[in-house]
Amino acid sequence: MPPAFNDNYPALYESRLTLKNGREVFIRPVRPTDDNFILDLFNKLGYDSIYMRFLSPLSVLPEDLLFRSTHIDYNTSFALAAVIREDGQDSFIAVVRYGYDSEENVTDFAIVVRDDWQGLGLGKSLLAKIFNIGKKHGIHRFVSIIDSANHVMKHIVRNLGYTVKYSYKTGATKVEILV
Repeated sequence: MPPAFNDNYPALYESRLTLKNGREVFIRPVRPTDDNFILDLFNKLGYDSIYMRFLSPLSVLPEDLLFRSTHIDYNTSFALAAVIREDGQDSFIAVVRYGYDSEENVTDFAIVVRDDWQGLGLGKSLLAKIFNIGKKHGIHRFVSIIDSANHVMKHIVRNLGYTVKYSYKTGATKVEILV
């Protein structure tokens, strides 16, 4: 079993990204000390964004999920955050992640982009980055369960250039990406 987190921060995955609106964002791996940034992002998400990300109408982010979001090993689990300066301080506007689930024997992935930053190409860029990082770590298959009505996510993954497979269950869609 991998450690809860790795203190060997992988700075090589830091980058800058210019969005469709001309704004530049800083992309960096998530750190174990990013709890407050994750909570702030969660608290700025609209109801629909929370539901589409967690498939549940959460009003607070559970402690165990917050811990798993920030304590990663940078190999079998990885997360990137998009960071901007806002009101004189850093703020997360998006987080993308993957994590190996030993019970299901799959590597799942998820993304959330703050409502006021959607539609600018950030989600597509972050997903491409996280899949490439996973590929460098020997991961070639990623899975996510999404709401069947999440047409935005379906459109994004379809346009990444990877093989995408869908299987449908009541109200949900399993998305499998082969990189």
